[in-house]
Amino acid sequence: MSELVQVHRYTFVALTGCCSIAASLSSTYPKVRLPQLLAAASVYLRIPTSSLSQKFLSCARNSRIGTCALLIALTLVASVFQLAAAEQEGAPQTSLAPELKPIAEELERWDAEAAWAGLKPLIAQQSTNVEVLQLAAETAFFRGEYEDALKLARSALQIAGEESRIKGFALLVESTLGIIKSYKRYETAHFVISLDEKQDGILLQYLTDTLERTYQLIGDRYGFRPREKVRVELFADTKAFYYASTLSARDIEVAGAVGLCKFNKLMFLSPRALVHGYRWLDAISHEYMHYMITKLTANKAPIWFHEGLAEHEETLWRDEPAQISSVHQTLLARALADGRLISFARMDPGLVKLETPEDVQLAYAESESAIDFIIEKHGHAALKEIMTEMTRTDEKGTGSAIKNVTGLNFEEFEAKWKEFLASKKFKEVEGIGVHRYRLKEGLTDDDRMEMREIKSMIARNRAHLGDLLQEKGRLDAAVVEYRRALKESRDSVPVLNRLSEALIKMEKLDDALEHLGRARQLAPDHPNTYASLGKIYLKRNNAKKAQEALDNVIQINPFIPDAHRDLAVAYEMLGRNESARSEREIFDRLNK
Repeated sequence: MSELVQVHRYTFVALTGCCSIAASLSSTYPKVRLPQLLAAASVYLRIPTSSLSQKFLSCARNSRIGTCALLIALTLVASVFQLAAAEQEGAPQTSLAPELKPIAEELERWDAEAAWAGLKPLIAQQSTNVEVLQLAAETAFFRGEYEDALKLARSALQIAGEESRIKGFALLVESTLGIIKSYKRYETAHFVISLDEKQDGILLQYLTDTLERTYQLIGDRYGFRPREKVRVELFADTKAFYYASTLSARDIEVAGAVGLCKFNKLMFLSPRALVHGYRWLDAISHEYMHYMITKLTANKAPIWFHEGLAEHEETLWRDEPAQISSVHQTLLARALADGRLISFARMDPGLVKLETPEDVQLAYAESESAIDFIIEKHGHAALKEIMTEMTRTDEKGTGSAIKNVTGLNFEEFEAKWKEFLASKKFKEVEGIGVHRYRLKEGLTDDDRMEMREIKSMIARNRAHLGDLLQEKGRLDAAVVEYRRALKESRDSVPVLNRLSEALIKMEKLDDALEHLGRARQLAPDHPNTYASLGKIYLKRNNAKKAQEALDNVIQINPFIPDAHRDLAVAYEMLGRNESARSEREIFDRLNK
């Protein structure tokens, strides 16, 4: 397992503590195989199973968190610790036999096919060698051959014993296999996609189109066209995502880790699992950039370069020019004014270790700005040159690569970037804040959960009354209550959207547009804003603008049935009958 740690340097995982993770998982995992997990946890912590059982029962009583949830948390923390341990400075590494070191290095570069070619004869010759079996299991896992990986890991366990650290890896493989076996597999020209057909089947065409377009555009820009088909796994719920990714609820809600590039594949969470979804198609394009960077740099790029370039290119697939968002500009302006920029060194080994959503987004903003600096001062080609230079050195990071391409040592580069950043003179946007992802809670609908975002209790009560009045068709009275709510909380996006919805029904479209413009400025990723804009443009027979607005809904939360119906109308107006038919089929499927 120690070599697997080296293979995936960017785990994007934070060790937040057993009880805190247990609290977030207690409702997600009502049933677990207690004896198996207890045994696994005892191996990790080197505590006898009987003693560990008593510790858990005591902890469960004191913390009021279920024993099963605590056990899952401890097991996840332990397995994550295994993945992250070798990334800590000075962590001891298990020495490999000389003939295995080149293979391990190939796997560290994510060249799983080359590693497998080197391992096949060794497996035949040394079928009882634990090191060979373990490395073979890891390689099979990186190739997506989960059943073979599990067989090899179990063979290694039989020889090494249950106390072996291999057990953590075996549990990860077993969990992944258990999830993916139930998913449907699709192949495109350049990708292999696995997803839950029943829940997420409507996403397939959007996902396929985005991936293939990203492949072509990034290939043209950076010359990256992987020989192998890239594996993409879309997880239907948080339970599956936790198991396969080793992320936690905290990583999603605080760090925004809804997708990741790990284990030589792309993984992301269904937008259905989050309140109002998220920019899921941008996210998958973003993760493909991580895949490219890992391959082109031999897995040596630091986090700031990874995240900066991925942020810069994530909207390329939808022909949107790269630009630093208003949220990120606001964070950068504040950080410069307060003198609290996050150092690039502090970003490693992953942004999820940062304490707040604001810190995480600031790190993204700084990283993207650094990439902009390179492009503006040295041209886009410099990015590819820097990645190539990273492969020519034994060291991790961009230090010598930056020096060779820009002529600046890293301290000089950082200083020049800060001057560049200050010269942009970014301004704060009043009322804007960092969006925090929220996991859905059971069957609670998005709009009711959104009410909690209205900070003023008076405004919340006014908005609730407005909802009741709107449901009864008393639109004039509803508008009065929403306006009163806005006086108490004038930058509340939920109130702005509710008010706009009522105004649209009253045909007061100009008034609605004004409020929706403000809502979009404050929260550019809220699907309800774009859904309302789509309705306005359809009423005004502007099919093109309606399509653009409704495309945004699909890119954020494709599980809103009316958005597909309205998009079908827009397509019909544009003469795109096949696209209209497809959208109506999705509308019918969502309404079953």
